[in-house]
Amino acid sequence: TQQLTAVSTFREFISTRGLHLAISLPFAAMAASQHAVAFVVVSLCAIATAQTTRPYTHKWDTVADVMGMHGKSHDATQPSDEDIAFIARSYGQITTGAGCPKHNSSFFLERYVQEIGRRVKAVNAAVKVGMYWRAPFALEIAQCSEATAIWLAHPEWRLKDDKGKVIDDEGKYYIDYANPAASAFFASALVNTTRPTLADGTPLVDYIYLDGARGDTTRPYADGIGPQRTLALVEAVNNMVLSVQTQLNALGRQRNIILNAMDTIDTAGWHTRSGASGSMFDHWSILQFTNRNNGSFNTPMMVEGIELARNPKMSNRSIQIKGWPGPISAQKDKYPPNMVTPTTPAEFKAIAAQRFNSELALYLLVAEDYMTWVYSFFWVLYDYIPGNPASTVPDNFFPQTKCPLGPPLNAPARKPNTWVYTREYQHASVYVDLNDRNASKVTFHKCDA
Repeated sequence: TQQLTAVSTFREFISTRGLHLAISLPFAAMAASQHAVAFVVVSLCAIATAQTTRPYTHKWDTVADVMGMHGKSHDATQPSDEDIAFIARSYGQITTGAGCPKHNSSFFLERYVQEIGRRVKAVNAAVKVGMYWRAPFALEIAQCSEATAIWLAHPEWRLKDDKGKVIDDEGKYYIDYANPAASAFFASALVNTTRPTLADGTPLVDYIYLDGARGDTTRPYADGIGPQRTLALVEAVNNMVLSVQTQLNALGRQRNIILNAMDTIDTAGWHTRSGASGSMFDHWSILQFTNRNNGSFNTPMMVEGIELARNPKMSNRSIQIKGWPGPISAQKDKYPPNMVTPTTPAEFKAIAAQRFNSELALYLLVAEDYMTWVYSFFWVLYDYIPGNPASTVPDNFFPQTKCPLGPPLNAPARKPNTWVYTREYQHASVYVDLNDRNASKVTFHKCDA
């Protein structure tokens, strides 16, 4: 345990300084060897070609500059030219994907996202485009990926429980990352997504967004998996993520991997140790950060969340802060019992507009130029694009996105003996009251919106 802790600590030391180096020694051998730490340190220090990752950063000119989107299509239909133009002009980062159509063997999800990337960058070449992938399940890779045929040809890559039985979760199978061939296969599929480029070398897909990768060793990795194999599998996931980021670094042009679920200091630590260059704080100000019975903040949890977002270890990473229209108590889109949960597009639009300013305040309280704000009810394409019957954003979008903002002038400041925080920007003042979510606000100095 001491050896593994030392290895993990050294790995965190390396990754928090932007270095992402592959550890090829298998977990079991590392755990067994009394010289493990020395081997890893010497091996890492011997790699002279270590490359650094750079976080994605944004400007501060207007509120629009800090915004991103994370929306998938339910089907294989490409967005209209009008929708593509709106995305390209409204968001600096976009994560997207699609559902797999039935009985269409010619549809490949990577190509779908790459085509969106090509179309978006034709309008605004500065936009960073990411593709959504699911882990630990073999989801996209088992259904409509360019690598699906390979996955289906290797059933031995499916994870088994400790008794040797394949784990079947309603027809979905886990990837056995402790199998080197399976891990290398999945890593290759992720990296290959980013290889196609425009004529000038700009990637069509800049980053991989990986959802559900397991880093928690305090609970079983999956049903039927004991503590020892849980440790081994988590380390194997770490090595797979690190391998992906290392390969992306070698390709250059700021290709990255972003992990979901940076909601606690423990998950943030795992994200950092894994070597991934970015994280999403996806439960920001909702669910566990609230009292689910009445929607008020769980103030100690929110203070921890604020401190986590501002943690210096996150400063060399691409951070996505998922903003929500108020105190979501359960997903999808459910409010506490004392509040009315929207059910119609008109109600969704009205609430999204009403809460935009107060939710923006929560983001701006912690924001730095490597943090992007992703504001929506959920994860669907038209949670970000107006003008569609399914849209949950106002028809006129959010007028305050045009307001001048300017860079932050100071760090967040908490008023003594209160739950009130303030912060100043060049063209705006931020006020957050953890006793009253609705009182939180951004006051713009030069905007009438």
